Amino acid sequence: MKKLFVLFMMSLLVVAASAQKFSWPPRSFPMKVPFAVSEEVKYYWDVQRVLCTGRGNGGYKFRVLGTANHDFTASRSINFYYISTGNKTTVAGAYYFPKVKKGQQFSFEIVSAFAGYTPTGFQGFYIHDEMLSIPKEERKTETIDNMQQVATDRAYDDSIRMVDSIAAVAAAEAEMAAERAARVVTAPKYPGGTNALYAFLRENMHKPQIAIETAGYGTTTVEFIVTRDGTVTGANYKRRCVERVDKEVLRLVNLLKGWTPATKGGQPCNAVVQISMSIFPSFKASAQFVRVVQ
Repeated sequence: MKKLFVLFMMSLLVVAASAQKFSWPPRSFPMKVPFAVSEEVKYYWDVQRVLCTGRGNGGYKFRVLGTANHDFTASRSINFYYISTGNKTTVAGAYYFPKVKKGQQFSFEIVSAFAGYTPTGFQGFYIHDEMLSIPKEERKTETIDNMQQVATDRAYDDSIRMVDSIAAVAAAEAEMAAERAARVVTAPKYPGGTNALYAFLRENMHKPQIAIETAGYGTTTVEFIVTRDGTVTGANYKRRCVERVDKEVLRLVNLLKGWTPATKGGQPCNAVVQISMSIFPSFKASAQFVRVVQ
């Protein structure tokens, strides 16, 4: 019965490919690729579209989209076969299908390199896993007529949804790219970089003699905001050492000018920075970008 089902679905695939004037290689992307799915795979992953989205890894990238019919609690390696003229099949590879919950939509990408060539008369994919099985209590006996009707209904529905689906995939990918770009943050930068910052602090530092007399060993940390126009504002202590040393570190911070501001999503923004500095027994300094702020 399973072999009969496979042969039947392959024949439907070739007919569907012919009806849709499917040709290979693609002239533009994305392009809908005909496919057939075994009943075992469909029981868990109802594959509804396979789109060729472009070239990759020496071959082509394909996006597989659909809706889960039943839960599957782990990712699963599923076999893909090339179908070519005369219903000839060759192994395309094994690709991981995601774990899913019933009713959940899934979308993932595979890369099929074709090992440097395109199968002669490529007509689409047959998706099947010999080791996958349907629970006995769920298995249903289907007649050839029923399968014919299911295939016909799917071909009709797919033809209606094809344009909208391709547009939806493109829109979703564009939206995700925009969201990622909007989250990208760059730290503010002192003119010439960090080494130039430390050199400025060292060269302009005044050693307060009182610090020696009062054992002024330790580190002072000052937190401040580099504004979107590159100026320093709101400098205040986060950690203190002795009064004279603290005042000297605060004075130096307020002298810092000309910063390149932080950015978020490509736009300048305010950012919190901390500078820690010790004077005795030797000069040490460090700068840390903390966060962006409104």
